[in-house]
Amino acid sequence: MKFINWLFSIHSEKELVSSVDKFLFSMRVTVNCRYNASVRLQKQGRFSFVTIIILSLGLVFIPLIQNAGIKLSFHSNVINMIQIFIAVAVLVYSIAISTARYDLRAETLRECGDKLKELSRELSKEQQFVEITKDALTIYQKRYTDITTDTENHEVIDYEQATLTMYRDFKITGLAKIFLYTKLKLINLFSNTIPILLILFEIIFITDMLGITEILTSYLQVKN
Repeated sequence: MKFINWLFSIHSEKELVSSVDKFLFSMRVTVNCRYNASVRLQKQGRFSFVTIIILSLGLVFIPLIQNAGIKLSFHSNVINMIQIFIAVAVLVYSIAISTARYDLRAETLRECGDKLKELSRELSKEQQFVEITKDALTIYQKRYTDITTDTENHEVIDYEQATLTMYRDFKITGLAKIFLYTKLKLINLFSNTIPILLILFEIIFITDMLGITEILTSYLQVKN
């Protein structure tokens, strides 16, 4: 029976009785979710910045190779067309990044997590010495609401990530843990699909242009 419970992650969440413990648990989860969201946005911002740099370097490298007099596999019209496409992609992607405001949102979420963590510590410390009354708990709940309403909410992926790392509160095991871990890895990978494809396209085009590979050569030949 224990093996069945472990395999299918039965009773994966900690059972709580008092309202104070439930509130502390809710704050711990929210703190972890906000930190996870902050890290996720920071990674997206950094990867987007690296993507812009790589694409921009390609835009500089391609005309330099053209002017070097090296024999290229593509006609100049094809090369110019791809340069325009990459330039437009860089422009559109740059606008999307500036609109997303990854760094600002990540910093706001991190500050929210810090404030909630401090509030949780304050309540836990007070709970050790005195009994928390209903009125006192209401005051803490109002402070919690004031802090969380000032920032954007985290996403489901941030909560699922928290359930994997909060070992004392969530006992996710067996197949459920494997499934959730795989799901989070795939979501993180697919979230960067477009920039990865753009970088791969630029690298493949440059290597084809130099004659190193012939992946796109047959599709981008100018017909006489």
